Amino acid sequence: MPLTPEQLAKIAQKDAALPAALKRNATTNYYEGYFFITLNTRNYAPILSFITGRPDAPACEYTELGRKVMAVWQTVPRFHPQVEIIAAEAMPDHFHGLLRLLPGNRKHLGHLVGSFMGGCTHGYWDTLGIDWRKDRAERLAKGAHALPPDRDRDHTCSFRGPSLFVRGYNDMEAVTPEQVQTKLRYIREQARRALIKGTLRDRFLVHRSCTARGWTLDTIRRGLRADRFYAHNPDRLEHILRSLLPRIPMQQAIVSASPSASSSASPSASPTASSSASSSASPSVSPTASPSASSPKPLLSYVGCSALLSAERKLPLVCHRSDAPFFERQRDAVLRAAREGAVIVSAFVSPKEREIGRLLLMEQLPVIEVCDNGFGDRYKPSGKSFYACAENRLVQISPWNYEYCRDLAVNREVCLVMNELARVIAGVGDGWWK
Repeated sequence: MPLTPEQLAKIAQKDAALPAALKRNATTNYYEGYFFITLNTRNYAPILSFITGRPDAPACEYTELGRKVMAVWQTVPRFHPQVEIIAAEAMPDHFHGLLRLLPGNRKHLGHLVGSFMGGCTHGYWDTLGIDWRKDRAERLAKGAHALPPDRDRDHTCSFRGPSLFVRGYNDMEAVTPEQVQTKLRYIREQARRALIKGTLRDRFLVHRSCTARGWTLDTIRRGLRADRFYAHNPDRLEHILRSLLPRIPMQQAIVSASPSASSSASPSASPTASSSASSSASPSVSPTASPSASSPKPLLSYVGCSALLSAERKLPLVCHRSDAPFFERQRDAVLRAAREGAVIVSAFVSPKEREIGRLLLMEQLPVIEVCDNGFGDRYKPSGKSFYACAENRLVQISPWNYEYCRDLAVNREVCLVMNELARVIAGVGDGWWK
């Protein structure tokens, strides 16, 4: 029987309310390949495990429910032979699983994950003392049509009891063997990372609504003007700036049609954080004061060691294509300055910048990274950046609002803005190495 317009409208309404991270990618083949999935417990309840041990010997100690979840994961190939289980971990409030859908599989990943979630919910009901087996037998005996639906479409409750996980799941396709190994390491390091994050909460706290002296809309405009096309096309520059404004957090909304009317005023003073003492060499990042109606100001957010933001010597790293013949000279100058105590500030977008960034991390030198997206509420740095943050060697700072996107476009205008922020934080031009 086809769905009624009212039912279709209700489905569309619930789909629209689903977080973007839990929606599927229309271009992905969900019938074959490697997939890394994440499921969250309802209300992020820490009921699957707890972290024990020291940072050098951490472990996830499963609860009774956590053991049931891990056992259900191992039974997936029994019901779906075209699924190969690779690894899994049950963290206190979420579950990670890595699997492979073999060639010839005809079950969508969502169907397989839904079956797993259902099995986990049955284990959850067992721990709650809900006799769901008897209820299901009575339901089948009376006919499914004679009873209410098994569960609501949000997968949050049923007539028997609550579901364990929230509706939907986050998936990430791992295509190459190298990416599969990266996911395996991520799963194995979950307990260690959770223990470090719990011990060093201040390092991984997202600081929002911060200001920096000199970071204004006029400064952003100046960064765009660094491109020769925009330097000679002011109308196009203003159009691009207006298109970027929705992504830029502000002290207050811009009410004028043109951003130039409100950006020319000098920024209001703001109190300096105790961990970010003011430096005469360059602007420090500090919590914002009450917004001023006459001088709206762009805001920043950051994660990591705030002391790096007030370091006496900070130097920007921007690799221009015109400087490509002199890259080795630039690389050596950057590394030498970092070894001598300078903090390097960069967006690390271009391949040359990323190459230098890897060398800085390898030598455990201090870095301020300008990020191309904001930070979600549960954000934490990934890979080596996580440990650099824990060891006071890294700050990640962003001039953007957070928005979830599987493949967030980092266009030239975004790079120009981030490069300008690197110059503002450092307080010197990016040609210092010459």
